[in-house]
Amino acid sequence: MRRVLKFFPVIMALTVIAVWPLAAARADGQKSDFALFDQEGATPDVSVQCGAAKAAGSQRAPFVMYITMSNRSAIGGVNGLIHVKYHDGDLVDYAIPVDTTVQITLAGGSTPGTDDAIEVTGTDGAKLVGQVSLMTQNGVKPKALLGGKNFCTTTPFGSSPPFPL
Repeated sequence: MRRVLKFFPVIMALTVIAVWPLAAARADGQKSDFALFDQEGATPDVSVQCGAAKAAGSQRAPFVMYITMSNRSAIGGVNGLIHVKYHDGDLVDYAIPVDTTVQITLAGGSTPGTDDAIEVTGTDGAKLVGQVSLMTQNGVKPKALLGGKNFCTTTPFGSSPPFPL
């Protein structure tokens, strides 16, 4: 018993050192969200989007958005485009050959009304299935344009996207 007590301070110190990174990871205040996108079937989704609103006392609401999409021939896809549209209407199209998967990482949220929301859809024959996700920091809120409850949303068949194509 005396040997165990002799090493107790060392054991406690090692425990604190081992657990400290876990506590730090939880204390960083990061938030995340995701939404699924599926253009297959008779009722294909229209778009999928993520966005963030300003943090308290700031004009900026920085975030990182991750896009992973597959263009599947099994659902009628052909070589096409992943259409990425920013809130201000600027867009970038990424080529996606049939039967491939593309992963894109974007930074956004630096300018309200410009890059505070980003929308994704398939065009030019691409039939996309995948997801988008967003990582942001504490104090940043979901974008009201997207309903104000989630950072990422899916626009279902028959609905209009938050900022029309």
